[in-house]
Amino acid sequence: MSDIYEGRVWKTFPSSLEDQNSRFFTPETADSNLGIMINLDWFQPFESAVYSTGAIYGVICNLPRDLRFKKENMLILGILPGPHEVKKHRINHFLAPIVTELLDLWDGYDLPISSKFPNGKKIRVAVICCSNDIPAARKLCGHISAIAACHRCHKRANSDDGGDKSNYGGFEDMESWFRMRDPDEHRKNALDWLHCRTENERKRHVSTTLARWSEMLRLPYHDPIKHLIVDPMHCLFLGIAQWIVKRLWIDNSKITSQQLEKMEKMASQIKLPSDLGRIPNKIATGEGFSGFTADQWKSFILIFATPLTWNILKDDDRQILADFVRACFLLVSRIIDNDALNEAHSRLLSVALLIKKNYGPNMITQNIHLSLYLAECCRDYGPLYSFWCYSFERMNGILGK
Repeated sequence: MSDIYEGRVWKTFPSSLEDQNSRFFTPETADSNLGIMINLDWFQPFESAVYSTGAIYGVICNLPRDLRFKKENMLILGILPGPHEVKKHRINHFLAPIVTELLDLWDGYDLPISSKFPNGKKIRVAVICCSNDIPAARKLCGHISAIAACHRCHKRANSDDGGDKSNYGGFEDMESWFRMRDPDEHRKNALDWLHCRTENERKRHVSTTLARWSEMLRLPYHDPIKHLIVDPMHCLFLGIAQWIVKRLWIDNSKITSQQLEKMEKMASQIKLPSDLGRIPNKIATGEGFSGFTADQWKSFILIFATPLTWNILKDDDRQILADFVRACFLLVSRIIDNDALNEAHSRLLSVALLIKKNYGPNMITQNIHLSLYLAECCRDYGPLYSFWCYSFERMNGILGK
């Protein structure tokens, strides 16, 4: 697979159709039936004040990958005023008018007759993917917080003795929970949430069913499980990579401040092509790796981590590093096949099991759990480049200026 067109969703959408010949995406409808990927995120527009503004973006997946995420082709579907993020189901107030337009576009919109289309042209649009960080993903599609449960499978988070910190440890019964949730059941539970009469009744309903209403569920074709992908930028690089290095190794004195300084000097001696992005050169700043961006974490894991840390770490941590680096290397390939996805999944599962063995189940975070679904997301949407959030984050920077 080299792009979203080779993924299962593109080939089978909408999956609810019984007639397999009535597919939405065909060569004949390549310029009239458009698939949209949407993203919900917040950014800080001011440097001198804490003020959070939201944006809902869209990209047209029919465009080639080198054009799809260019800023001139990004759609700004809505701006959410601050000063704070919209909480939980209140996002529906902003989603409602957007979904109403999407329903009209699903039925089709007739372009006026022009010299290019003398007979007119009917355009249809469908949302086929939601790519967000974890909190935004739950708000967008009506799922409970990841602190409580996974939105894709039947795994519920565990709490420590104090009940303050959740984790996703526990792999002994993996066969019982590593199963995709039923989108129809989620839709039914979300509808039932609408009929709850009090706030307390809604809270009890959410804690039991893990679902609340989202305006996205008005779209008849929307799958709130499969279409809500796990974003690899937040999961792998801002999530797991940072967690392993800073929380498992630095906080547990596996890597000392003196060793961080040596690592920084070694990193400065590694020469890289200029097109690989910003070199992660502030390794010893602050508590270590201060202010690293997702792109710097990606570069560190794929290029720097092995030569800089291998002689510092013990055998078990070396194996965690080796498995994680190999999984990331496989997943960031611009062309990926099923064998590579199987190996990447196996490596990420090995990382989770090794962390549980050496650091305890409390160290299995929601990102470590969600990484077990990245291979399936690639099977649905192609390589990570087809759906990760880097371009949406770049738009935040542009709007924030």
